[in-house]
Amino acid sequence: MDVTGTVAMGSPAEREQRSMQPSKLYRGALANMLLGMFVFTSFTAAATETKVGLLRSIQNGGIFVAQEKGYFAAEGLATELVFFNTAQQIPAAVASHAVDFGAAGTTASLYSSGLQGTLRIIGGVARETAGYRLYGLAVSPRAYEAGLKTFKDLPGHSVAVATVGAPAHYGLALIAGRYGFPLTDVRLLPEPAYTSIVAAVSSGQADAGIIPATAMLAEMSRGAVRVIGWIGDEVPWQVSVIFTASAMANENGKAVLRFLRAYRKGARAYYDAFTAPDGSRKDGSTAPEILSIVAQYIGHPGEQIRAGIAYVDPEARLDVRDILRQVEWYRKEGLVDEAQLAERIIDDHYVIPLPQR
Repeated sequence: MDVTGTVAMGSPAEREQRSMQPSKLYRGALANMLLGMFVFTSFTAAATETKVGLLRSIQNGGIFVAQEKGYFAAEGLATELVFFNTAQQIPAAVASHAVDFGAAGTTASLYSSGLQGTLRIIGGVARETAGYRLYGLAVSPRAYEAGLKTFKDLPGHSVAVATVGAPAHYGLALIAGRYGFPLTDVRLLPEPAYTSIVAAVSSGQADAGIIPATAMLAEMSRGAVRVIGWIGDEVPWQVSVIFTASAMANENGKAVLRFLRAYRKGARAYYDAFTAPDGSRKDGSTAPEILSIVAQYIGHPGEQIRAGIAYVDPEARLDVRDILRQVEWYRKEGLVDEAQLAERIIDDHYVIPLPQR
């Protein structure tokens, strides 16, 4: 009996000759292995080089996860993440084809390019949602002691924002609408970076500032700023989106779909790590792993990130109604062109609309 448990038949010479030949099982396994190597080599050689413009922000956790876990590579995309200093820079980079996709906050520059027909929104990223800490209203200790303790106390005070025509500006407008005062009752102080906003608030040069949680948690812990509320607890809205050049959306649809499939896997992994089944904020079993991935990209410790988790839609769904509302607000503020229809910004070939309640 040979090693496979079958009876060896034939003369000694025949048996010896057979023993020197690969078995059918071995030959099959070898063929499968060679085929797999060929497919892998062909797949790698055919990978499409793709550049994504984005910020080092917790909002982009789904992209970081998709990159680290190989979801882009599995879709045949050799993806390079290109980091920018401000969200306003990214639409220009996408429109000029310096990068293929952008993931950034909804800004006047994004809407201006979209209305001109050069860019298309193809998915949603982060939304302000109750229970999640994305943007908060930080107040200087001096202003707090003088009576700035709630959102309704904002009229007559100065508020620092990263850029006029960017998410913090729009978020402040929503707060003003919710509490019934005109935005003109607040003095806006544009600052070039979140670090300078934090410095302005902590020193009292600005009474308050709209700041992401991860950018101010250290100052919060030592009492240098007081956070009197989180925007998501007051008003829900679409903060950031994925977009691409119109030419890319029109002429390279397969690559766009591959990118979105990979991104959605990353967004789902991020969502499952930090969200309970009912949508509320809760760490899951994979939270430590996902925190570690995000931390290496945005440069903050895991515990600091955990205290400032943003809500990211697991299917990249877009709050279409809010996007249209934002465009109209930017028009009224004179920050985007009046001439074009807002609907042309949203590419319904790719966008999954968020169901309206």
